[in-house]
Amino acid sequence: MNSILLLGDAHFREEDPEVEIFLDFLRRLPNGAKALYLLGDLFDLWIGSEAFVSGCHRRVVDGIVALRAAGMEVFYIEGNRDYHLKSLYGPSVFREIAEESLDLDFGGRKIHLAHGDLVNQEDRPYQRWRRLAKGPLLLGMLQRLPEALARAAARHLERRIARTNRRHRIRFPEEQCRRFALEQRANGADTLVLGHFHQEAHLRWETDGAGIEVFVLPSWREGRRYLRISEDGRAEFEVFHSPGVAP
Repeated sequence: MNSILLLGDAHFREEDPEVEIFLDFLRRLPNGAKALYLLGDLFDLWIGSEAFVSGCHRRVVDGIVALRAAGMEVFYIEGNRDYHLKSLYGPSVFREIAEESLDLDFGGRKIHLAHGDLVNQEDRPYQRWRRLAKGPLLLGMLQRLPEALARAAARHLERRIARTNRRHRIRFPEEQCRRFALEQRANGADTLVLGHFHQEAHLRWETDGAGIEVFVLPSWREGRRYLRISEDGRAEFEVFHSPGVAP
């Protein structure tokens, strides 16, 4: 039976043992999987400029390219640690890169996919930072720096991002998530899939007799779990067990 796979928040970094496990996952995708959707923050920091590409980035991108060559469709939705990826990673790597969200019909479901960093509008410091960082000015400034200075600036940016919304992620913003979900329901979606919060959840809300089912993806690196939606509409969280690696 055909299915699609969805995962998020791997937060890979240099010399990260989780990278090899993820590459093994790409090589061993479940039978019937026709598309892989990555809902952002694949790395601790990912900027669409050669000046910021590391060996870790190259290894994972090579794995995705090999997956595409084998016939798998791979989609990416930018997270709060992803910046201007379209400028560097085109159709040869991803079928599509979305800056905010993607909509698709699969398994009888109308699905809205988003990273999740726009759910909590009460996190105003982060929302202001996002508007600045996702705009063209910051990337243009960073690209003018010498390579060594650019990498140092990237490390500083990574630490800055980690602090922007830590307080607002201690508690899952259920009410804000409900509002966001019902907005998507009003736009025609009956299923919402989010990442960002590092907390696996399966929720449902109703409005005016219509409901929306919500799946919040866990952090890949914290349990190697992902969501699988089958063509019959069944949606289940699954775990990847890499041979020879403790779960």
